[in-house]
Amino acid sequence: MDLKVDKGMSARLLFLLLVWVFSISSVLATETEAPQENDSGEPLSYLAIIDGEEIPIGEYVSALRRGMRDRFYHGTIPEEEQKKFYQEVADELIQRFLLVREARQRNILPDVGAVETAVEQYDERFQKDPDWAAAKEEVLLRVRDKLEADSLVLRLEEAVKAVGKPSEKELEEFYESNKALFTTPERVKVSLILLRVDPSSTGEVWQQASKEASAIVARLTKGADFAELARIHSSDESAQNGGDMGYTHSGMLGDAAQKVLDIMEIGDTSAPVMMLEGVAIFRLQDKITPELNPLDAVRERAESLYMREMGEKAWEDLIADLRSKAKIEINDAPWR
Repeated sequence: MDLKVDKGMSARLLFLLLVWVFSISSVLATETEAPQENDSGEPLSYLAIIDGEEIPIGEYVSALRRGMRDRFYHGTIPEEEQKKFYQEVADELIQRFLLVREARQRNILPDVGAVETAVEQYDERFQKDPDWAAAKEEVLLRVRDKLEADSLVLRLEEAVKAVGKPSEKELEEFYESNKALFTTPERVKVSLILLRVDPSSTGEVWQQASKEASAIVARLTKGADFAELARIHSSDESAQNGGDMGYTHSGMLGDAAQKVLDIMEIGDTSAPVMMLEGVAIFRLQDKITPELNPLDAVRERAESLYMREMGEKAWEDLIADLRSKAKIEINDAPWR
């Protein structure tokens, strides 16, 4: 059900919209280009039948409308993406059905307080509408049902992902298999002289800045002090520190700068580099190679990453298990 409504919409219109969205007759033909009938010409009454329970076609239409609005510009689906979109929405609804049912079978309860607070907010939003008194019972019933289902799925997910801490062996194996996660990346210490140029400037302005930068490089080559020239010429905030930018991780200065720094040795000064911000001159002051941190130094982070990964795996495994055990009959007419 589409709960994101315009605040200016009258309660009567909202009520009629909700009733219309959940109706079965002819909504697919009205709101989407999906077929309304199956191959035998019979009206479609369901999206899927799961172990004998139906997901009504109206619920599918509502999800399509919400998805079109959220995912596509002006709510219009590109023709080449229609079938994929229809299938994705159907798959999401089927998965949601299975998860809500599983939560109930586990006797998980929704967050009643949060649900009622949200329901009250919907009620308050339309209190001044003269039609609200007649419409609110039906509307709030549907709002509450939707919010309770959302809460059940969320609480189920929290329960499934709440895996325990790993044993020492499990942690060591995780660390050994994911060393890149615990390696301090390469760091470089760089000084910069930036001749700032507005990106929209003419080619002549850029050329002039490039010529000025070349002249500065020539002076540096002859032994001029980088820090002094940075204070005089650089427009970067590092100018007050003589151009010293301190240590940065590899790649943080952008692709153009990184390509130059990758071929520089400590103490080298670059030729002028064209950047989005202007023309730059770099000096590589120091380079620290990547370093693998010992497990004891990253133990807390390793445990956290392990638990998150195992939690995600447990969640994915649950969804796969629920799908494999359920008898699902899908009405594929909307995307066939």
